[in-house]
Amino acid sequence: MSEREHLVTAVLQAADGQIIGRIRMQKVVYLLEQLGLDGGFWFSYHHYGPYSEELSDVLDGLVKREKTVEEEQVPTENGFYSIYRLRSSPTQVRASLGRLPWDRAKAAIQTMAAETSVVIELAATIYWLRMREKVADWKKELKIRKPSKASDPDIEKALALLGRLDLAGCACAS
Repeated sequence: MSEREHLVTAVLQAADGQIIGRIRMQKVVYLLEQLGLDGGFWFSYHHYGPYSEELSDVLDGLVKREKTVEEEQVPTENGFYSIYRLRSSPTQVRASLGRLPWDRAKAAIQTMAAETSVVIELAATIYWLRMREKVADWKKELKIRKPSKASDPDIEKALALLGRLDLAGCACAS
């Protein structure tokens, strides 16, 4: 198993064995990278915010080999969503997740797990707009890019999430 595959399985382990949704998985790993994960995943901006083709390929490879991660596709009225699960309970005790201390990474993942996918997507996009694209009026740009999702209450929740993740310094000024 490659280093990145080990990293993705460790993310799932820290998430108590499961992450629901491809978009959520992408945003969780993106925000962990911003916290210092140092997994080496390269992200670009796509419709749902920061996206890593490399991460998608790692997930697909793990699912195809059926050794570590399984994917259940749950049908919805708009298509389907994926649930990524570890195939077995990990026995390895970890000191870190990438370059993040295990306890910090696990706490960050649990903090994100308590939020909706939309809030996580908005938080990742806010961070991207401010830190990567250096958009001064990130709130206006966010509402342009995500008109159906960027409600003021969800933006406030996304900012609060960034604060709880210690990433608030990037974008909390409205």
